[in-house]
Amino acid sequence: MHEVIMPKLGLTMETGKIEKWVKKEGDKVEEGDILFEVMTDKVSLEVESYNSGILKKILREEGEEVPVTEVVAYIGEEGEEVPDKATSSSAGPKVEEKDVEVEEEPKGVIEIDKEAITEKKGPVKISPLARRIAKDAGVDISKIEGTGPGGRIVKEDVENFISSAEEAPVEEKRKKISPLAKKTAREMGIDFKTEPIKGTGPGGRIVKEDILDYAKASKEATKAKEEVPSEAAKGTIKISSEQELKGMRKIIAERMSYSKQNIPHILLTAVADMDNLISLRERFKDKIQAAHDVKITYTDFIVKIIASALRSNLHINSSLQEGKHIIYDDINVGLAVAVKEGLIVPTLYNTDKMGIIEIASKRQELVDKAKQGKLQIDEISNGTITISNLGMFGIRSFTAIINPPQGAIFSIGEIFKAPVVQGDKINIRSQMNITIAVDHRIIDGAVAARFLSEVVDLIQNPEMLMM
Repeated sequence: MHEVIMPKLGLTMETGKIEKWVKKEGDKVEEGDILFEVMTDKVSLEVESYNSGILKKILREEGEEVPVTEVVAYIGEEGEEVPDKATSSSAGPKVEEKDVEVEEEPKGVIEIDKEAITEKKGPVKISPLARRIAKDAGVDISKIEGTGPGGRIVKEDVENFISSAEEAPVEEKRKKISPLAKKTAREMGIDFKTEPIKGTGPGGRIVKEDILDYAKASKEATKAKEEVPSEAAKGTIKISSEQELKGMRKIIAERMSYSKQNIPHILLTAVADMDNLISLRERFKDKIQAAHDVKITYTDFIVKIIASALRSNLHINSSLQEGKHIIYDDINVGLAVAVKEGLIVPTLYNTDKMGIIEIASKRQELVDKAKQGKLQIDEISNGTITISNLGMFGIRSFTAIINPPQGAIFSIGEIFKAPVVQGDKINIRSQMNITIAVDHRIIDGAVAARFLSEVVDLIQNPEMLMM
């Protein structure tokens, strides 16, 4: 019998949402067949089967969020029985013994208030790591409320149970309240020791539902009170919405916080004259679209120019990882694309070796896939530098945050007209602000300045790209 697990499809992936099962229970499966589609924190991907046989059992349904490495299905032969541990809710993640970290010495037996325990019937669902921690601490797992999928006991449940038993004062231990209710109350900021919460469990024991009901009643009472304006309420702020960061938005927050806290940015801005580039694009855009069905944009020219300039300035095409300064020979340009969930950066590989038409075609393909949520992992990986363009929104100048582990990022503003002194005359010219942020730990200001100067020179003399 072969286990089908939720694969870890990226360094930042912790869970995946099953969007669609392509195969159904009872279907014949060949190695390489698509089993299901999963939405990660960044992209939607197809998961292939590594084994052949029959899809015997599906454990996690469409729409469910599943932790990586957790078993989601079983593939076996005709007549082969599915393991008893397989249920419709979860089979639990596989945890190898070598990955389990526990104390060398057990912490000893902890005395638990017997009144605060609800006996459970049937087998206890518990992860291997949680079972090991409970065993070392001398805790009876039948007394622990599971908060994992399908009521499964996970590591945090055991730790919270141990903590509540060790830290609770005598008065709290005598309180008739379940561990899960106690945890829920703490998470919601409710002092169950002093608040008049009525227990509906056995013997008047407070259960989780009692905490939730009390919180709801308190919220409704507060709302009713707020409907009558008072002098004290005039300074309060009305909240439109509140939600926990998750998925792509959470990853963006973590990576940007890391970048600003750990990477010392140095910012350089230059103004490029765009008249020659505008003239070049106007001469060829219609012919290229007619011949290749590709729309050439200024972004395509900028991508090509930056990639070309990097070839003679590879020091910029670099990264600092684990104390090592890595300079890449491949020039893979990442292009920041705004999507509904946030921001994603698809990669154009070996961009310096691509022509303008090829860049434009590939850019459009990646942008379309990004907006449809259809990018593959390799299409958002291995970028060596990033370009962020907000010119289409009328933004003249801005500074983007470096996308770790890369060493530099470009910020491209709008094309605008401005008076420019040329000789003894003032002419109206098309201009564009271009800013580069570099990791000052590995890239000096003078090095970045020379590179930016070369980029500006190519923008102002785009014919040099043909030489």
